Amino acid sequence: MLSAKEAMIKKKFQESIDLFTEIIKIEPDNFDAIFSRGIANFIKKNYQNALEDFTQGLFLKPDSSKLLCSRANTYLALDQNDSALHDLNQAIEIDPQYISAYLTRSEVMERIGEREQAEADKEVGLRLQQQMSQSLLESQGFMFQTW
Repeated sequence: MLSAKEAMIKKKFQESIDLFTEIIKIEPDNFDAIFSRGIANFIKKNYQNALEDFTQGLFLKPDSSKLLCSRANTYLALDQNDSALHDLNQAIEIDPQYISAYLTRSEVMERIGEREQAEADKEVGLRLQQQMSQSLLESQGFMFQTW
């Protein structure tokens, strides 16, 4: 697994796909290998393979908002807006604080002409991002004053 992840870090995506495939042959339920191979496939624009990996991963972890969002991005790359929207709605239902789901759903809404909803999702995503950044800084000892 380590060499497959190292290959990804070194941007040797085909090598990482091959290594993750070998791992999956031995351990068919290895979620990390399946998810990582999906990411590598997505980066290489092997969208159909990425879609299959993310779908396989969802059989193992059906409540993974991260996986749903990754599959939604793959659907977007394939111009399947309805499927992307379905996965993003589900991801937000599972994790209402998941920033990427709102920002990606904003993109889908923009594509289908729902500009008001696109703007609303973008605002929610950016507000959550700001809150998360502020919380992180406060946990590091930085304090904010509201005037």
